[in-house]
Amino acid sequence: MLTKIPKKGLNAVLIVSILGLGTGYNLPTVYAEEVVTQVSQTSNTLAKLEIEGVKLDQDFSADINQYSAAVDNETESIQIFVEGSNANSIISINNKTVASGTADSYSLQTGQNIFLITVKDSSTNLTNTYTLTVNREQNSNNLLQNIKLSTGKLSPAFSSAVKEYNVQLPNSTQTITVLPTAEEKTAVVELNGAEVTENGVLVNIPVGKSDILIAVTAENGSKLRYTIHVERQAASQETGKTPAQGGSSGSTQSGSSGSTQSGSSGSTQSGGSGSTSTGSGGSTPSGNGGSVPSGSSSFTQSGSNVSGKSGSGIAAQAGSPASGQTNTTNQTGAGAMQGASGTTEKTSNATLSKLTVSEGTWDSTFTSSEYTYHISVPSDTQTVTISPTASSSSSDITIEGGTSKTIQLDEDNKTVISIRVTYDDTDRKTYVLVFDRTES
Repeated sequence: MLTKIPKKGLNAVLIVSILGLGTGYNLPTVYAEEVVTQVSQTSNTLAKLEIEGVKLDQDFSADINQYSAAVDNETESIQIFVEGSNANSIISINNKTVASGTADSYSLQTGQNIFLITVKDSSTNLTNTYTLTVNREQNSNNLLQNIKLSTGKLSPAFSSAVKEYNVQLPNSTQTITVLPTAEEKTAVVELNGAEVTENGVLVNIPVGKSDILIAVTAENGSKLRYTIHVERQAASQETGKTPAQGGSSGSTQSGSSGSTQSGSSGSTQSGGSGSTSTGSGGSTPSGNGGSVPSGSSSFTQSGSNVSGKSGSGIAAQAGSPASGQTNTTNQTGAGAMQGASGTTEKTSNATLSKLTVSEGTWDSTFTSSEYTYHISVPSDTQTVTISPTASSSSSDITIEGGTSKTIQLDEDNKTVISIRVTYDDTDRKTYVLVFDRTES
């Protein structure tokens, strides 16, 4: 028969049993083994990245892979210093291996320059790439170094700081070659909307006043304009006074003054430089000989270019007025000798029959033969639309070297726009519009 043991009694029996085992039973000793994981160190990072004399956009950290820096236009090259975090790392810049802890020189172009810096772990072949972007400022020089003319002289003498010049040309000069040269080779030079070549630009010069517009655009886009005001003389301005002619090129007046009359008919020829007329209605030509025409309005002709008119009191005398002496005249007009004649102006087909703008007040009414105009616009005007119409349908029109008719005005108070009309290679004309902003 089983007897139920109380809970408290059971606990006491268990304790006694464990104590009894303590003297005669050995429990095994358990030791915990410490496991250490060894992490291999990679060597594909940089410890230093510097540009000598130039500050990076942020402090260098091996964990940051993107950097940039900015230099002025005068800085043509930089020194880049790199150092790896491990002596076994292999470093290259733009695929060219460099030594860790050294600086190498690199040339810069204007604008953006990108340097890819690769660090390779020689044991694992793992690579890490850093990107360094260096921005070199574009050139802002838009000055001219010189302006050369094939004929004529600039007034005043050229200076890069002087923007307007005057040139006087004779009527015989129909064209002129202009060669402007920029101080910086990165600048673009245009003349009347055409890009200037090493041989310059041939410009047709109309009679009267016209302008040659030179625009210089720097590498950074800033523009500067030079203007040459040309005045070509008219043909009448070059015709000198006709010199008085004597001898065989003079003329003898018949009638009551300056002649010796004898009898009623016939004639007596005297000398080779003049003639003495007889009778009231006839005349004797002097020089190489000729016939005696009759009539009431006849004249004595001397040479081939000058005519003498008959009548009393008309002759202008050359030499002392003696009785029986032949007198000479220097006549002007349709029958007179002309001086050196000017060059005949060729009619141009490269003209505009109409020219309008979307906004502004003109200083004068447009005509095809006038080439420069000033137009006043409000100070807040940003753009204008120019509408030119060629006189000939075969002509091409460019505005500032392009085809867009809407022009952005410069930020300053004056904007100069050139409109070029080309009929053929030898017939071109340029109209110039100067937009002046007025105060509000």
